[in-house]
Amino acid sequence: MKMEANQLICKKQISIFFLSPVLFLLLAFSAGAQSRFEAHTLQYGYAKEFSDNVDYRMHMLVAELSRSFNKPRKNDFMGWYGQLQFNLVKATNTPAGKTDIEFGLNLGIRNHIRLSRNFYLYQMLGSGPHYISAELDRQANGFIFSDNLAIGSYIHLSSIYFLDLQFGIRHISNANIKLPNRGVNSYIISVGISGIK
Repeated sequence: MKMEANQLICKKQISIFFLSPVLFLLLAFSAGAQSRFEAHTLQYGYAKEFSDNVDYRMHMLVAELSRSFNKPRKNDFMGWYGQLQFNLVKATNTPAGKTDIEFGLNLGIRNHIRLSRNFYLYQMLGSGPHYISAELDRQANGFIFSDNLAIGSYIHLSSIYFLDLQFGIRHISNANIKLPNRGVNSYIISVGISGIK
């Protein structure tokens, strides 16, 4: 009985994980994008657990698409974003000489504040399904949710390219699908290059 329940949970996890990119693509190629604010970003980030008692360090590689909901009419406008992440993880139980992985998709909303043509501030809130291979005493491996809150800025470099600087906090846990589920809380510092139109 327990094995059947675990197989059912695994099938649900796989289904959610493979349906998420479909949703991302549908949002990314939705019609009517002309004259909307749009940013294509590649980022590198570093994350570390808040607590000194938990060792969870992560190097993040992120591909992101963000777009305003409508054509911006003011200097303050809202939009959505989607991120694909592949992360290299070192955790408490990661064997010496090995690296664990984490990958997934985040979707969320972002508020932009345009201070000038060359400088934007933003804040963002999002969540999405991820998979982690790291085994932690406080968090089961496998399917998790990644919840994110961040602030950042776009600084003009040249032509359509902007430097993207970001600071955020992040919580991962799995909604009690598998125990233990005490979560991991991290801060994230990231830098990227954005093409903005």
